Amino acid sequence: MRTLAKGALAALALGLFAPRARADAPPPPGFLEPIVHWGVQKGETCEDIAKVMYGAAEHVPLVSRYNRVDCTSRKPLPEGITLILPKAVTSVPDARIKSSHPDVRGRPSGGAWDAVATGAALYRNHNVQTMDEGRAHIEFLDHTHVFLAQNTLVVIYGTAGKTRVSKTPPTVEIEAGEVQAGLSALRGEPAEVAVPDGGVVRAESRDTVVERKKTRTTVAVFDGKAAVQSGGKTVAVPKNYGTRFEGKAPPAPPRPLPPAPRWEDGGSPSVVLAPPGTAVLTTSWNPVEKAKAYRLEVSRDEGFHDLVVREEVPADVRSFRAEKMPPGLYRVRVRAIDVEEYLGVASDVRTIDVVAAELRGEGARFEGKTVTVNPYGVLALTASSPVEVALDEGPFGPPPAEIDLLKQAPKTLRFRTKSGLEERITLVPTPVASTPSATFDEAKREIRVRVATKGLGEIDVPKRVAPRLRVRLGERVETVPLAVAEGGALLASIPVGDAHGEARLDVLDARGKVLGTTTILAPDKPPPPPPRRPTLRPLGAWLPPFRPAGVTAVPWTSPTAPTAVGRGLSAGSTANGPVFQANGRVSGSFGPLGLDALIVTTPFERADAVEVPGSVPTEDMAWLGARYRVLQRGASELEIAPLFRIGLPLENRRDLMFDIGGAAGGAKGRLTWVANAGARFMLEEPSAHVPWVQPYLLVGATYDPLRWLRAYVVADAHVLATIGDTGTVVVPYGLTAGVEAGGSVFVALSGWVGRAESVTWQAAGTVTGSLGFRLSGENR
Repeated sequence: MRTLAKGALAALALGLFAPRARADAPPPPGFLEPIVHWGVQKGETCEDIAKVMYGAAEHVPLVSRYNRVDCTSRKPLPEGITLILPKAVTSVPDARIKSSHPDVRGRPSGGAWDAVATGAALYRNHNVQTMDEGRAHIEFLDHTHVFLAQNTLVVIYGTAGKTRVSKTPPTVEIEAGEVQAGLSALRGEPAEVAVPDGGVVRAESRDTVVERKKTRTTVAVFDGKAAVQSGGKTVAVPKNYGTRFEGKAPPAPPRPLPPAPRWEDGGSPSVVLAPPGTAVLTTSWNPVEKAKAYRLEVSRDEGFHDLVVREEVPADVRSFRAEKMPPGLYRVRVRAIDVEEYLGVASDVRTIDVVAAELRGEGARFEGKTVTVNPYGVLALTASSPVEVALDEGPFGPPPAEIDLLKQAPKTLRFRTKSGLEERITLVPTPVASTPSATFDEAKREIRVRVATKGLGEIDVPKRVAPRLRVRLGERVETVPLAVAEGGALLASIPVGDAHGEARLDVLDARGKVLGTTTILAPDKPPPPPPRRPTLRPLGAWLPPFRPAGVTAVPWTSPTAPTAVGRGLSAGSTANGPVFQANGRVSGSFGPLGLDALIVTTPFERADAVEVPGSVPTEDMAWLGARYRVLQRGASELEIAPLFRIGLPLENRRDLMFDIGGAAGGAKGRLTWVANAGARFMLEEPSAHVPWVQPYLLVGATYDPLRWLRAYVVADAHVLATIGDTGTVVVPYGLTAGVEAGGSVFVALSGWVGRAESVTWQAAGTVTGSLGFRLSGENR
């Protein structure tokens, strides 16, 4: 009754003074359920506490859920200790898988094996086994931690004894493999590991490794101490010592563990920059005497619980390389395993912070503590750990998402890890060059430049480089932008005007840095060409129209002589009757000077034509002429030339004759016009029927309906001073119409009608056909 009274008082005190939690209040941090604290009074037993807290002694196991106490039936608990108790009757797992790697399986009591994953609940008598590639981290309710290496089998017992059991059971029982045990985080009490032959390891340590191979158990203590019990004997194992026992035999005296290996110089720096998923970690260590093998571990946490790599290598392998490592902070350590298979003391921990870095720009690459960067690129950083960065000698700060290598242009990056280590990364700019080539356009008086670049791949050249061309020509200095053409070439054109001499061309970036240089000679500006003479239009006819006549057969003459030759045949009726006559004509120009010649055959007419009274006999003379163009305006808008001809008699006993006159003409569009005025005369007294002086006037025009066709019409008038014995003055006149068709070879046809050369009025008419050849490229 005394004990029950005490329990009632304790329950009353709990109800009065203990903090009251709401029904929906969350459990305290680190617990799966609400809890209360119970102060043990003198003489109280586990049954007493269970009856007061939970109403029945059958709930005694709840007292040992968070407490390592002996709940033997009716056995008093130590007075004054404080117990952690569930607030109500609940069922929670004894442990959970806090983290696991592939190839971990579990089996509940009486159940079958199955894969287990992080977060899986473990209950009393639960088996957990890691396979070849497996590792597991088990956390118990009292925050005791056990770490399983590969090929390890353990049995979960929990953290407290069974009801009415006289001893406190171990945390786990290892049947094969290796476990690492640590202190309970709640009570600071030892973790216990049992083996099937009855041995027990009681580790007051954060790092004690127990290895089971067949019937041999090996214990290595790396922190605190451990008590190893087997075969009725217990030995105390201090830090950095180990012991072992076989089956039920007593443990061997503790012996020193293999010493810690020392790292060799070199290997990965404390900060590694690499594109995501490409980082390489390397390290090597000095040999340890009597080492049989080495165990290397890479972990993400300080306690080496979240292992990324755990490898055992032969003694002749003393270096390690890990590739394709993701960003993060890694810790590396190595231990020696001696010929007696004792696991040695760990080396100093090397920390390597992998920072994901992406470089934009051609030529970028990562090489340990040196990074080759494109000076126009961008360096993007992604750090998954609390590393700090400083540019050159600037202040440290969080890693920027991007470092503009063009604007900020750092030469070094300084990284500072959480532990205070500093690492310098040197940034080496990749060469960027340009090769300009230049040509000179004489017609436009401009320098044309084409620039081939190297090292600007993956760079936005117009925005990041902003290339320009600086031109130095004499005292003239100017800068023009370079345009990016298809294929990446840079182009520019620079007019130089009258400037001449050697020009220096420099390719610059936005900061004025010279990327390439070349020179070119700008020649003197040539003198302006002489004014282009306007193209002369042919005026009049290529072959001036001809007709048989006594003295009025004056050719229609243009101021510029056409370069042509032709032959013709004429027929008609004159004052002397019917007549037939052939002719040959040739003319040409030498600049403003024109020469022409006309020769006719003896006319075919009646024999007494010479004796016909009041008329002039048909002419058979050769005429040689010259003209000189004294005025030429525009493209033959107006031309004027004086002319002179001399007539040489052939067979009709004519006297020498002369022709002095002038020609004027012009062109507009498809029309041309030509006018001749002058006089023919003789120096000696003429013979009968031939006037000694003969003024004349010819006015005509042409039209070109087609490029190869010209039509013309000419009016002529003459004054004959004397004809025959009477001395009568006669004025013959007439109209000629004709066409010329063809190109270099052409035909001409003309006809004339008018008053004959006779004292009495008579009508006359002739027709002439000709074949001509143009000897120049003049166009109509």
